[in-house]
Amino acid sequence: MNITLFEMQYLKRKERELEAKEAEIRKREEKEEALARAGVFLYIKNWPPFLPIIHLDIANEIQDYLHRMQYVAFATFLGVILCLLWNVISVSAASLKGRGIEIWFLAMIYLVVGVPGACFLWYRPLYRACRKDSAFRFGWFFIFYMLHICFCIFAAVAPPIFYQGLSLP
Repeated sequence: MNITLFEMQYLKRKERELEAKEAEIRKREEKEEALARAGVFLYIKNWPPFLPIIHLDIANEIQDYLHRMQYVAFATFLGVILCLLWNVISVSAASLKGRGIEIWFLAMIYLVVGVPGACFLWYRPLYRACRKDSAFRFGWFFIFYMLHICFCIFAAVAPPIFYQGLSLP
């Protein structure tokens, strides 16, 4: 078996790269172990799968008697996302027919603000409340979920305040 000089240099370079990666991984593991010993737990972001933003592990982190409630809340959160996406699609179709661009901007603002707002103002507090069994966090959830429901009712009625277009009489 003949190994040329170029192959030997390539193999040595690869070996150095692998050693550097191994040292980096070892350093990261030591840091995580030190944090775990100190009582600090790092949660790996795993949702949504295509672009992880938040950590969700209902089956392992939430107590058994709260699973159903947390899954219903998660389904509600996903429903909000779907409704806001459908709102943008519907308003885009209406804008193409000459209904005006203002309502499209309102739909986009609602999507851009509504999804993170729902996530961080009522879904995450409920998730943390179920994980820690905290009454204060349940209270935070109830306040913001009530505001969310009030806003959904306001959006469904669509009074002609911001947009003078099609709404209930």
